[in-house]
Amino acid sequence: MWIALLAALPSCAAVGLFTDGTSVSLGSYNHGRLRHGARLPQKGEGYLCPPLWQERKNNYATDELIKALRHAAARVRREYPGALLGIGDLSSRGGGRSIFHHSHENGRDADLIYYAVDEHGRAVAPVSAMPRYLIAEGQAKAPSPSQHGASFSDFSPRWFDLRRNWALVRALLEEPSIEIQYLFIHNRLRDRLLAYAQSQGESADLIDRARELMRQPRDSLPHDDHLHVRIFCAPGDRALGCVDRGPLWWLKKHYKYMLPRSAERALDEVVDRLTAVIAALPCARVWL
Repeated sequence: MWIALLAALPSCAAVGLFTDGTSVSLGSYNHGRLRHGARLPQKGEGYLCPPLWQERKNNYATDELIKALRHAAARVRREYPGALLGIGDLSSRGGGRSIFHHSHENGRDADLIYYAVDEHGRAVAPVSAMPRYLIAEGQAKAPSPSQHGASFSDFSPRWFDLRRNWALVRALLEEPSIEIQYLFIHNRLRDRLLAYAQSQGESADLIDRARELMRQPRDSLPHDDHLHVRIFCAPGDRALGCVDRGPLWWLKKHYKYMLPRSAERALDEVVDRLTAVIAALPCARVWL
């Protein structure tokens, strides 16, 4: 908590003047830029970018997000040999506005294609489409070309893969290089994943965190066709002008899921008071 606070204070003096060549996320997810963005290779351990998204070249993000995606995909593949995550749009090379999204502007958003299985429960590879899981049993609806402007000749019947999709959520939540702000997902799919996690004996704290961060967005499509990951600004980026929109969970992230619940109440009071003090600073508008 104190490290994040100290890293943010220099923004009062200079915004965006200092960088060591690593990625810098500037502005907000829907009004921002990306400096020195890291590029996600089109294929790696446990993942690939289908041809449709390779052509768009929106495969840039912050160093932290690229690292986290690669770690998460590799972890799921180790847990479930043969698992292959489809990765769609991140941000363009320099960030900024996109004709495909109202976000994805500063390297902190990523679209992940849900893992799927065939009618026999065998893993199927991602294709150049994001099929919607509309049926209660989790079967995907075959996409139409108008959805993405591409041919879907390689599409085959598929079902939502509870095991691998939960493994992906768990890997992202436990990845130390990032702090998740949101995992946008349809409520129905969210509920199925949480029920599966409980049936597998996952820890109550992990399930509580997943329940809090997996949300169906209110101002966009319901995300029944992909998982949208958004991370908080890294402390160093926040000091240079990265803006977190939404709850200031980053002030609490260092203890919320690690300390006994009896200690949380007292720390909550301290953090809330500290947040009020920070918000009153003249420079607060730069990074709050």
